Amino acid sequence: MLLTKFSIKRQITLVMIYAVIIIFSFFSFSQLKIDFFPDITFPFAGVITSYTGVGPEDIENLITRPVEEAVSSVKNIEKVSSQSFKGSSVVMLEFKYGTDMDKAENDIRKNLDYIRDYLPTDATEPVVFVFDPSMMPITYFSISSPYLGPAELRRLSEDKIEPLLERVDGVASVQTMGGQQRQINISINPVLLASYDLSPNDVMMSIQQGSGLMPAGAIQTSGKNYNLRVLSEYSSLDQIKKTIITYKNGVPVYINDVASVEDGFKENTNEVRADYGEGVMLFVMKQSDANTVLTCRKVKEAVPDIIASLPQGTKVSIMWDQSDFIMQSVTNLRDSAVIAFILSFAVLYFFLLNIRGSIIMGVSIPLSVIATFAVMYAANITMNIISMAGLALAIGMLVDNSIVVLENIYRHHEMNESLIDSAEIGTTEVGMAITASTLTTISVFVPVLFVPNITGQLFKDMVLTITYSLLVSLIVAVTFVPMMATRILKRSSKKKDNRFTKIKDRMSGWLIKMSDSYSKALHWSVYHKKTVLISVTILFILSCGLAALLGGEFLPKSDQGIIDVLLESPSGTPIEQTRIYAYKIEDIVKEVVGEENFESMAIFYGEREGLAAFGMTASTIELFLKLKPKEQRKTSQFEIQDRLREKFDKLPGVTYAFQENASFSTEKDIEVKILGFDIAGAKVIANELKRKMEKVKGLVDISLNTKEETPELQVHLNKDLLNHYNLTTLQVAGNISTAIQGKVASQFREQGDEYDIYVQFAKEYRNKKESLEQIELALPTGGRIKLKDVATIAEEQASPTIYRENQNRFVSVGCGLSGIDLSAAVSEIKKIIASTPVPSEYQVVLGGTAEDQQEAFFYLGLAFIAAVLLVYMIMASQFESLVDPFIIMFTVPLSVIGVFIFLAITGTKLGVMALVGLVMLVGIAVNNGIVLVDYINQQRHKGMELYEAVEFGCKARLRPVLMTALTTILGMVPLAIEMGSGSETWSPLARAVIGGLTATTFLTLIVIPVLYIVFEHAGERVKNYLKKRRETKLQVN
Repeated sequence: MLLTKFSIKRQITLVMIYAVIIIFSFFSFSQLKIDFFPDITFPFAGVITSYTGVGPEDIENLITRPVEEAVSSVKNIEKVSSQSFKGSSVVMLEFKYGTDMDKAENDIRKNLDYIRDYLPTDATEPVVFVFDPSMMPITYFSISSPYLGPAELRRLSEDKIEPLLERVDGVASVQTMGGQQRQINISINPVLLASYDLSPNDVMMSIQQGSGLMPAGAIQTSGKNYNLRVLSEYSSLDQIKKTIITYKNGVPVYINDVASVEDGFKENTNEVRADYGEGVMLFVMKQSDANTVLTCRKVKEAVPDIIASLPQGTKVSIMWDQSDFIMQSVTNLRDSAVIAFILSFAVLYFFLLNIRGSIIMGVSIPLSVIATFAVMYAANITMNIISMAGLALAIGMLVDNSIVVLENIYRHHEMNESLIDSAEIGTTEVGMAITASTLTTISVFVPVLFVPNITGQLFKDMVLTITYSLLVSLIVAVTFVPMMATRILKRSSKKKDNRFTKIKDRMSGWLIKMSDSYSKALHWSVYHKKTVLISVTILFILSCGLAALLGGEFLPKSDQGIIDVLLESPSGTPIEQTRIYAYKIEDIVKEVVGEENFESMAIFYGEREGLAAFGMTASTIELFLKLKPKEQRKTSQFEIQDRLREKFDKLPGVTYAFQENASFSTEKDIEVKILGFDIAGAKVIANELKRKMEKVKGLVDISLNTKEETPELQVHLNKDLLNHYNLTTLQVAGNISTAIQGKVASQFREQGDEYDIYVQFAKEYRNKKESLEQIELALPTGGRIKLKDVATIAEEQASPTIYRENQNRFVSVGCGLSGIDLSAAVSEIKKIIASTPVPSEYQVVLGGTAEDQQEAFFYLGLAFIAAVLLVYMIMASQFESLVDPFIIMFTVPLSVIGVFIFLAITGTKLGVMALVGLVMLVGIAVNNGIVLVDYINQQRHKGMELYEAVEFGCKARLRPVLMTALTTILGMVPLAIEMGSGSETWSPLARAVIGGLTATTFLTLIVIPVLYIVFEHAGERVKNYLKKRRETKLQVN
């Protein structure tokens, strides 16, 4: 090979080239961003519209449906789903993977422009957003103090902690939740208001007219131009109290004549409990291009100084820090790589019995890894748990090419050839074989890149990292290894007797015995071909039968040390009652988890703020529990969750679901959707399914997506009376909204800060139906009437949320899994659905993670088939033969035998990770077959008889075959045995490769030689048959 010749003749030049590569690689490594996951583009967008005080059905009809119809025509949309609940509409759009989301966002905005005039005028403008992982917090804190109340904690967080954290490099924003916010409350007395013939909107208008900023034109002088503004701002409560609403008989009516004005707080809609006391939560979001680990580290470094500046007794606890899990995962993968390197080095020495050769191999691994960092940097791949897993998986394979090269160089040198000749001939001899084996290994990953969903995006960095590292290792094998071999490799020589040489001699004896045993087994096999092939076929069929018993999953769940539970108290529960549930949950955690197992706890209950508000009501409770590190507790996260479930099940009327912090899906493991317009009928079916599902062992957290109906007061306006009094629906609704819901009338400024001035009926009147009926309405022609004069008020029951998918209403029953695999659970639920009568106007479909699993399995199945075809075509090109690659492809079913057996032995479920391992094996398993068949062909070309060439070639290649297989297998052992946090994710993949490669290595050494002979004999028979036919034709002619 030209590269090999150049490397041997120009050694100084080669050393300088590698020196430059190493320097650039270390620079690249220092510049690599460290993130949790790769830069994944999620094809999701949303449209959020608020319409304060409006019920779910009206939200659905007035906003959700028009928005759905408008956006459904946008190109590449796969699914449109929505939620309509009090005061808000959320429409979620799922696009095909690979869609240009910037263009999609623009198209959504254009389509919404067409319907903007048809939406209610007092609804907010629809807000369009595209999902970005940087929107999610990278860390969040709980802040508590025994000496500070909720208002003081909120003010402390917003005024002091937030500004300090926002100065940290990489932080985009900080948001505080919980506590109490200052507000100027104007509490109207409706009796006094009515005595002056005033309406709530009159109070509202007087505040708005009494403050604000008004442009008043410009003044031009000979020398200057001045813009003119009229400013009027409230700076004291007395100013607000003395605001004139109207005049009665020439006497002014002031605000304080009909209302009380207090410097108070916003009405309490949410609260936070932190470490058994009142507190607030603080969420930190990073900039989209910031390094997650670096940003989290800087935030944590800033915390001690911030705490030092806070009042004594203030406690700041980190509830979740994404960088902790990232670094744990990266550290575990690094440790796995180091252990894999040590094990590989030991294997090399055992087989070569040459410390110099082992050193060459040992150097080639880190050299390949270091050079890979440079390629990663150039390809804009971050250092994340996916790319690092790729490196950890590749460690054992990086040395495969070098092993084959060095072993062949070593064998030639043992035959008394010079080191230079041995290096050149030995490398050239196997050059095409290792190139083909590398290309086949890489080619299996190409189809995975084209899997069109989250699976394809998730594995992209891993696939590219493995590909780059293997290409680098190939270059190292044909350049660095032969060059180093000419410098330091020595022929074995007789050493003085000592303990080391005795051990070495014993190891050499084991290798000779192993080689002799293999020769006998191979010799027997080639003369008992039918027995061998029938036995292997039976083994293959039996192992495939095990696949049905393995159970299935989507992605393995990992012990992150974070428990996040979303609980719902009975629908309509006020926040005061929800607080009691929160206290009970605290007691449960203390009893079940034990303070020795967790570091900090926070409970958030009530409505959320900002984007997180949707679907969260006064009855919603969220529990955040940060456990101690995995190695510091005896109980796993999953055991603790099961204990909590037992207690939560005993809370009357409470439903709950455990959330996955590092999950790509917010859905439950299994979700059964009942589609149909009549929600009441769908709920009957859903409750029947729920009742049956509760009897299935292993199905947990079973709940409906819709809450129980809540009582609702409906104001039915009489259109005829409205027309008689010249009133509009908007005028009446505005007065009701101001009185009951309340509105922000203006701003109160103090020391540079702004606080809302809020107008509303006093609390004691807001909760009375009689007060609602007595609301005054001003007539355009003068005079006043009461609400009861133009409306009737009725009490009804209403669903708090209406869910829709692809413009169809639905109710769903969701569940989690504990002690049952996903495939078995789906099978049980399908039986339940089949046994449940469903009217024709309804449709029942399965969703959740089960749907993701089904889709991933389908595409990975296609990837497996594509990988087989690609590998075959590459080998056909190398061998210039259709038969030899066909023989080698039998190593794939041989590997399947090991995969299913080893997964069954280790109790590993068949999921996406195990299937990716199976796809990997298509490229890895054929490598040993390539080495064997290629070498047998070389002996045949030299004139050896068939059986002699097969037995000689296989025995000669035994050592490199075992070495390459063992280094790859042992390289994956650390991942397979789940060393540390995050390793649970990769263990199924590693176990699949270990099992498959173990089986295919030993079976290949027997089955491939047998098949080679069978196909050669078959080829000879075909040739003889064709020859006879030609001779017969000639004789006839």
